[in-house]
Amino acid sequence: MKLRILVCFCLLFVFVPRHARAAGEFKAGYDVNYAIAPTGKTTVSQDITLTNQFTNLYPQQYQLVIDSANISNVIAYDRVGAITPTIQVRDGTTEISLTFNDRVVGIGKQLHFTLRYENNDVAQKIGNIWEITVPGVVNDPDLEVYNVSLQVPPSFGPVAYRSPKPANGDRWTKDQMVRGGISAAYGSEQRFTVGLTYALDNPNVAPVETEIAIPPDTAFQKVAIESITPAPKKITRDHDGNWLARYELAAGGSLDVDVQVVIAITLVPRTGYHEDLTNPVDYLKPLKYWESENPGIIELARQYTTPRQIYDYVVKTLTYNYGRVEENPVRMGAVSALQAPDRAICMEFTDLFIALSRAAGIPARELVGYAYTTNAKLRPLSLVSDVLHAWPEYYDREKKLWVPVDPTWANTTGGVDYFDKLDFNHIVFAVHGLESDFPYPAGFYKREGKSGKDVRISFAPASENPLRGVLTTDIRIPERVTAGLPVRGTVLVHNTSGIAMDEAVIDITAVPGNVIIRRIEQNLPPFSVVSIPFSLEPLNIWTHTKGEVTVSVNGDVTRTNFGVRPLYWIVTPVSIGVGGIVGIIWLFIKRSIVWRRSNRS
Repeated sequence: MKLRILVCFCLLFVFVPRHARAAGEFKAGYDVNYAIAPTGKTTVSQDITLTNQFTNLYPQQYQLVIDSANISNVIAYDRVGAITPTIQVRDGTTEISLTFNDRVVGIGKQLHFTLRYENNDVAQKIGNIWEITVPGVVNDPDLEVYNVSLQVPPSFGPVAYRSPKPANGDRWTKDQMVRGGISAAYGSEQRFTVGLTYALDNPNVAPVETEIAIPPDTAFQKVAIESITPAPKKITRDHDGNWLARYELAAGGSLDVDVQVVIAITLVPRTGYHEDLTNPVDYLKPLKYWESENPGIIELARQYTTPRQIYDYVVKTLTYNYGRVEENPVRMGAVSALQAPDRAICMEFTDLFIALSRAAGIPARELVGYAYTTNAKLRPLSLVSDVLHAWPEYYDREKKLWVPVDPTWANTTGGVDYFDKLDFNHIVFAVHGLESDFPYPAGFYKREGKSGKDVRISFAPASENPLRGVLTTDIRIPERVTAGLPVRGTVLVHNTSGIAMDEAVIDITAVPGNVIIRRIEQNLPPFSVVSIPFSLEPLNIWTHTKGEVTVSVNGDVTRTNFGVRPLYWIVTPVSIGVGGIVGIIWLFIKRSIVWRRSNRS
């Protein structure tokens, strides 16, 4: 979106007024201020200076075309006084025309005038985040200066990003504005309430186990499972970080799983998050759709060797095809995307970035999910199953972090920066890295003939409370143990909540028994269990005491007592029993002998 400007000139004396100007007839300088009210209404003030480059011309009219129909309260004035604007609204744009009162004649002479209006499309509150879009300006050789300043009320919250950053203090310059304008956001966290339905069927004649992908935690996304009905057998985390809920389906059976989650999105990596499963080498392999071994891909990877270069190449090379989205599109893959660059949708932008990155030795993978958009033209969603979206991410070895980017939206917005930062609107449903098309994200588990949406998303209210998991500890050891005999126990750490734990530091000690164990578990999925076995060292057989197992989980301590009895506690009853039996046998033998002697006499 860029402002279009037209200035009409008149010739002095015998020349007839012209309705368009030639290049070089004047130079223009702009000082533009966007002042945003707490309601989001924006007052745009343009202080403009036109400098004559010829002696026999003077500026007569000024015209501005704005890509918005929500323009109001237009006022303008020059040195002589107020100017009555002519305003036309059509096709979603507003055209403002001014005829100057002042006539400034002479080479080097300047005409100063001011245009002011209100625009309701610059700032929008989306959920908990204020998003601001300041349009750029068409590059014109006669445009000497174009400075822009932005005033935002404190109630908007902290700056999340301003792209690009101001080049001159708090001002943006012409060089920045001709490259796409300003994109900014204010706030720290966006929250969504997400409802998902998974339709599972087993057409086989035998029972099967299957699994569904639940939106997982990432460095920029925290998920809380509020409910999952019916409950799965277990939830595990795979090597890409996906949460997989496992179910059993009877022969010929069907099951509908309903999941309700709250998802918090941030722009900076979450404190405490660990990429514990990342092996970068695994993300360089060629796979279906990511043909990184293709000679053409390899040749391009020799030219474009950094994530930024690859991103820019993909954005510049492919063209988004809006019509193809309506065709129930088939995924083309990276090589086919290069062969038909004007047929691309989000899948092709993503696949080409990943293939080129892998060929260049940069680990890369795919994110599939939902991206909230208020303008399907500028920020389209391409996947037809509940209108999902795909975007890539690359692994930054220095930061030890997966960094998401969106070349699709960079292309469709005409250059908005989705490389240095993403936004608060991308929600990850599934991660594809070790495989290019599995697991299936929510929205793909559809039953034939079933209507309705399987993905339901709304904004959740802001909260000062972070999403935190809850861990409980269960210590299992016999109440009484015998010295000198093997003794084994188990510590079970349960994540009893629907929120993953970034880290659990588990310390286990047992006295007596000389047990000292430290275990660090990272990224525990919701409702998961960590089982840690332990064994007491053999105790002296005469030991008679009380023992204690102590478990600390992230500083929370749980204790269990057990009794230790000496080995003779087992031997003594046996000895007494054996002695009693021997005595009885001896008594029986003695009586038999006496009886026999008495019979002989």
